[in-house]
Amino acid sequence: MDRNKSKKYHTNIVGESPAWGRILNDVTALSHAPSTVTVFLTGETGTGKEVIARAIHDTSDRAGRMFIPINCAAIPADLLESVLFGHEKGAFTGAYAKSLGKFEQAEGGTILLDEIGEMSFSLQAKLLRVLQEKQVDRIGGREPVPVDVRIIAATHRDLQKKVIDGEFREDLYYRLNVYPIELPPLRERREDISLLVSYAAEKLAKRGYPGIHFMEDALEVMGTYSWPGNVRELMNLVERIAVQCIFNKKEAVTAADLPNCFFDSGQTESTFCSKPSSEESEESLPVQALPEGKTLPEHLLEIERTLILEAIHRTSGNTSSAARKLGVPRSTLLSRIQALSLPKWSAPSLG
Repeated sequence: MDRNKSKKYHTNIVGESPAWGRILNDVTALSHAPSTVTVFLTGETGTGKEVIARAIHDTSDRAGRMFIPINCAAIPADLLESVLFGHEKGAFTGAYAKSLGKFEQAEGGTILLDEIGEMSFSLQAKLLRVLQEKQVDRIGGREPVPVDVRIIAATHRDLQKKVIDGEFREDLYYRLNVYPIELPPLRERREDISLLVSYAAEKLAKRGYPGIHFMEDALEVMGTYSWPGNVRELMNLVERIAVQCIFNKKEAVTAADLPNCFFDSGQTESTFCSKPSSEESEESLPVQALPEGKTLPEHLLEIERTLILEAIHRTSGNTSSAARKLGVPRSTLLSRIQALSLPKWSAPSLG
């Protein structure tokens, strides 16, 4: 595969592992095929199915048209038909005007039906008609509406099992399964962790976070973690650590900055160690580090007060410079100065 072409088209697809290389090969192969080919993406939650779907769209001749992702599990079953196929005025109570469905809105483009395994059995039959006839029936409509839309379906479910269990139509399954792509979990492409971490940090920097970098010991520990939440979990973790780095005024992330779950042998859940492990006793919780007689909110206000006063002092009262040092907008700093009733800065007397 031409790597230069890959980088040009797949700026959001990060990875050089063999497992990920096979996915890039699939995307490249599809870019040379007719854009009418239906693609079926499978893989665990958080493996990047929507990212790959967008790449397939962006490398096709439909790139200049709409790409519309729909999460079938997030929309109530009784509304999904209207969302997908649209309705005519007066088709049901509350239908005060004609509404175009997502298939018509995506005309000439691509529609991603994510979590398609959650679609109701009756709606599956109507989707099958769209695939076969290339037309949709609006609710309350008299005539079918022709559509030219590429369909990409995605799921983390085992649809073959749902077919066997009678929960998914077999004919629809085979209509969708024209070009299947199974995305590997992050634990099967550990070589990409370092690249993904750097990519996540760069994205955060563009959003105003301070630049952070992960030291080798942190990357080694992350390479042994099971990543049950896959790439999405990694992205969330990097952002969480970036927030902590703002507070701690540091840029280098070491293994000591990682949650305790990265050092547990089980690693069965993506908890980010929000709860203490079973081996930790109540006496080891951070609450014991609070000054005597202080509650956590009181102690946090004291820390905030100290940091703001120090920043103002170091910048000789320049609130714009102080805000930059603290990593917050100037308006936020002024608001906190007022809320904390902090004294105005004045230059030290020379006499």
